[in-house]
Amino acid sequence: MDDEKWTIKLNGTKSPLIGNTKNNNEVDDLDKIAKEVGISKSDLLNNNIIKDIRVKQIKIWHLHFINAIQFFYKVTTNDKTYSIDGNKHGGSGGEETIINFEDGEYILAISGQYDGNLDRLKFINYIPSKKHVRLCTISGKYDTILFDMSPATGTVYACFFGKCSDHAITNIGMYEGSIQNQSQQFQPQQLQQLSDLLFPSKPYDFPVLKQEIARLKYQELAPRVRNEKIKFEELTTNLKTKTGGLEDIVDLLLDAQKKAIKNNDQSIQGELTAYKNILERKNLTKDELQILLSKQTELNQLEEHLANLQINEGLANCK
Repeated sequence: MDDEKWTIKLNGTKSPLIGNTKNNNEVDDLDKIAKEVGISKSDLLNNNIIKDIRVKQIKIWHLHFINAIQFFYKVTTNDKTYSIDGNKHGGSGGEETIINFEDGEYILAISGQYDGNLDRLKFINYIPSKKHVRLCTISGKYDTILFDMSPATGTVYACFFGKCSDHAITNIGMYEGSIQNQSQQFQPQQLQQLSDLLFPSKPYDFPVLKQEIARLKYQELAPRVRNEKIKFEELTTNLKTKTGGLEDIVDLLLDAQKKAIKNNDQSIQGELTAYKNILERKNLTKDELQILLSKQTELNQLEEHLANLQINEGLANCK
């Protein structure tokens, strides 16, 4: 699909604003675009002024969290094409990462993590001319609340808005743009199918790119599973040393919960309670036991997702 055969036009729709609920500075790149073009923001959204809007580049400053972000755009109106630098939002410092977009590449979905700030960001981009999905991950150092955001069928993400403090990005949102004048090679409804593939709760039902996306997801997830398993084993060992010789009871507790998770069996609850009561009398607190069981549940979910990728896509030999 050539760049000239399709365009992205703002449709007036905004994604939900993802992040914490604190009052911070509101930022909106469409304000900068409106100023550069010389048209009010409301007119840009409601009138047929922008014929095409593309993200050309994203700069992100990050360390423990996302310190700052800046988008760069190519905007085409009826009579002119503009190269517009969005403002740098957030604070200073951190390592700079630059995501350069190919011609025709666009943002299909965004995922990440947040708490007080945005801690991680992942841009899931699609390059129509190559039928290629690209994952651009910016990692902080905190494991916090996960989020996934993808636009409606036939649309993509075109322009950034959000909130920031004096030192970090706290919220992210995106204006949606509709795909126009597409060839028969890539229909609008396939955009939603492609987006669905990128999240574990969605069905794998788009055969053209199914294998590639599954492989990307496997390669991303496998190191995380290994790291989480190491952390869980270290936590288990540390708690066992506090039990005064009742290491076997810790193993029995974990085995019981594993059965409860696997079989969705509530009848094992009494068994779990009995093991926890014994361990609480041996220097382990309720909080320590709850953290241990929560980590086991999280690890089990990650391992199941990884196993499903291997089974469904034949990726057992992926590294």
